[in-house]
Amino acid sequence: MKNGLRRRLLNAALPLVLSHIPFAALANDSIIVGLSGDPTLINSGITTEINSSVVGAQVYSTIVRLDSEGEPIPSLARTWEISEDGLTYTFLFFEGIKWHDGTPFTSDDVAWSLENLNRQFNGPAGGLLAAVEAIETPDPHTAVFRLSRPYPPLLRGLAYFNSSMILPRHIFDVDITPQENPANLAPVGTGPFVFREYRRGSHIALERNPDYHLDGPMVDRLVYQIIPNDAARGLALETGDIDYIPYHVMPLGEVERLQNARDVTVTFQKRSIAGQYQAFLNTREGPLANKQVRQALYHAMDREDLLEKAGFGHGTVSRGGAFSSELPVFYTDEVPQYPYDVDLANRMLDDAGFPRGADGKRFSLRVTYSLSEGPMTNVARLLRAMFSQVGVEVIDEGMETSAWREKVFVNWDFDVTMGSYASGPDPAIGAAGFYTCDRIQRISGFNTSGYCNPALDEILSEAGSELDESRRIALYHLAATILAEDVPHWWFWDRYYPIAFRSGLEGITDDITGYGTMDQVTWTE
Repeated sequence: MKNGLRRRLLNAALPLVLSHIPFAALANDSIIVGLSGDPTLINSGITTEINSSVVGAQVYSTIVRLDSEGEPIPSLARTWEISEDGLTYTFLFFEGIKWHDGTPFTSDDVAWSLENLNRQFNGPAGGLLAAVEAIETPDPHTAVFRLSRPYPPLLRGLAYFNSSMILPRHIFDVDITPQENPANLAPVGTGPFVFREYRRGSHIALERNPDYHLDGPMVDRLVYQIIPNDAARGLALETGDIDYIPYHVMPLGEVERLQNARDVTVTFQKRSIAGQYQAFLNTREGPLANKQVRQALYHAMDREDLLEKAGFGHGTVSRGGAFSSELPVFYTDEVPQYPYDVDLANRMLDDAGFPRGADGKRFSLRVTYSLSEGPMTNVARLLRAMFSQVGVEVIDEGMETSAWREKVFVNWDFDVTMGSYASGPDPAIGAAGFYTCDRIQRISGFNTSGYCNPALDEILSEAGSELDESRRIALYHLAATILAEDVPHWWFWDRYYPIAFRSGLEGITDDITGYGTMDQVTWTE
């Protein structure tokens, strides 16, 4: 049956792949993954865009990776040692690793890419590497991280492709900006698959790296097929034209139908990243600079309704504020709560000094988001109706992803912006970076709300370096309480991650980072 599906695809969906890529027939050990759109770049060192991470995770490598239980295991590093005081991490790398162009990989690539790309251009990496004072490379196969303070999340954080992807210095340390480097769309990595072709609007094709230093991959080819329409993506899986729909492009409205489809498995991906659908509020000026307004509008939204109608029930309403309930070690719901209460919201807006005008309107808010974040279109529509009950007009500004990132994270030209963001795998890596004063920078994934509370910064800094876990938990609970009081964000719901795949695939759910490292995925007979 699998070969029959490949023949169908051969004849219809990917003729360009077959005419331009000189390797084994598609019928032989391939996996086809659906994507909703083109990645802007294939380089997570300079973007947190999820399409970039899931494709880049197949081509590039990280220092370590996580097993299915979340424990660090070798990737580029074959072994490592952490000093007793938590201030020195020594990594020993496998010998003989080569970049896909044949250039030897060395520890210098690790130090240079983390310091000069990830740290400078990537939001999560900025937090992850904040305690790293220096990365020394005493020989080509050793890297020594020197920390200014203990930072317990570092090792696991180095497994995440959206913050710790290792890139080739010989390609990026050149006289051209990282954003303009042609390797962003023709990546050269050390990972399990080699880049072959990218045709915008059609597909990205990769092939097995025969020189990969770890076991795998288990298939010869990996193709990412661009299918923008949600229903068409679900149908393509059902008919066998694609094999897998990852969580970030899973059409939530298709879940129930695909659960009843023949030869299709629908399940939930466990992700230690603990994502939340939430809104960043521009607290610099205007009505949202007023905390009472932010609180009032939080009361004005029916988040149960948002979850059911926009999220199709795949999650739980965020009652812990900044930390998802899917991050159980640090989660607490003993924070200020905002139950749906239109009358209270109206009174609070009156008291805050924003009375209704003659037309019944108090003010307008631009709600800006990427159209590729499917549920956010429905959230914007629902918020328009909900906020109209308290005299606030919602101006819908859904747009293409790259334009949205520029408008929101670079130009700060928004009132409310929405999407899915990580609170984990540890708050020091995930949530904390959205709220600290030093992260108010014009970089994607940083603190774009402009919220700054020095007292909170001190708590988060102490929590990030505390070695005693019970003390860390208490500090993060205190931070969650402060954030829930100040509401620089609105936290809608804690995400669950439905995925769907052809029932013959094995190994899909083993990756708990959610970036779909596909080297251990194979077909059962």
